[in-house]
Amino acid sequence: MITVALSKGRLFDDFIKYIEGQGLKKYSEVLRGESRTLFTLVDDVRFIFAKGPDVPVYVERGAADIGIVGSDILDEEDFEYLNVSGLPFGRCHFALAGPPNIDHFNTVASKYINIARKYFNQEQEAVSLIHLNGSVELAPILGLADGIVDIVQTGNTLKDNGLIEYKKITEVQARLIANKQTFYTKEEEIYKFISEIGVIA
Repeated sequence: MITVALSKGRLFDDFIKYIEGQGLKKYSEVLRGESRTLFTLVDDVRFIFAKGPDVPVYVERGAADIGIVGSDILDEEDFEYLNVSGLPFGRCHFALAGPPNIDHFNTVASKYINIARKYFNQEQEAVSLIHLNGSVELAPILGLADGIVDIVQTGNTLKDNGLIEYKKITEVQARLIANKQTFYTKEEEIYKFISEIGVIA
């Protein structure tokens, strides 16, 4: 048996749509179940459901053999894992955004403080960063910051809050990661699963 860690939320929904497109109803029907607990079994695959930032922790520590997680989380923190493959879903991007007519950003709020710092260091811009855990769009509205660095998918959230995108920073996509040890000790089982879902390692 192998254990697969899945991110809750939007990425989980994207994964379900992806495997449905692959005709894998045996997985999608169980994973869509309304009575879903913290884990579920399908044949010899155990799926566990975790918050996105916890997925690489489970994989790194060997509690999960493989995980599906956004590259935003992998870029924000340092984890030990095998970067097996990019996945054709979960696509969006990081952007610098703020109210119209901003000439220079002195203070920027973000949940992804390390990604924001790396970007401004590369741009050689001295910017004060404020770490927030959610609803970063509030920061420029309330005058806490000039702008934000955040994930943008459709741009509707920015528009709804009177913000515009100034700079596209980097692409984000779903990635398949694996534990460095069990990727080899459970190689046959893992390859069987990732081949089944259409991933080439």
